[in-house]
Amino acid sequence: MKSSFIAAVMLFAVSILLLCVNNVEKENTENVTRSQLAGQFLHYSSALNDLYGSGTPPDGDVINRISLPAWLPRTAAIQMRVSGGIGYAFTPSYPGLLAQVLQETENSTHFGLTDAAGINTPAGRLNRPAFIPAGYVVYVR
Repeated sequence: MKSSFIAAVMLFAVSILLLCVNNVEKENTENVTRSQLAGQFLHYSSALNDLYGSGTPPDGDVINRISLPAWLPRTAAIQMRVSGGIGYAFTPSYPGLLAQVLQETENSTHFGLTDAAGINTPAGRLNRPAFIPAGYVVYVR
């Protein structure tokens, strides 16, 4: 009876330790994913800026007109459009993505998060074009 109790306590302790290790690994994975998504989004934002180097691009989808580094794969998750001369790069939000982007850009006012009413940036609210859904991280050029 005593050995069964000790075995149960040991099993409980090992379960708690494994749960802690899994939580740490999950957190590390989320941090790496967030950093990768932020870096990728910043490269796309930079490419949108470069597109304006030869003048304001025409309205519409510009994703196929940008130049990305050869090592950076294209992703359908990031979209880019120009509307009324203003460029937008946008991607679905991921936990902590906007915070990571703002940290890496020293709180640039060009980045924000959409909601039903607009784009919330560090400088205030901007109008949200209808083609950008709510819940997206946005770069406004």
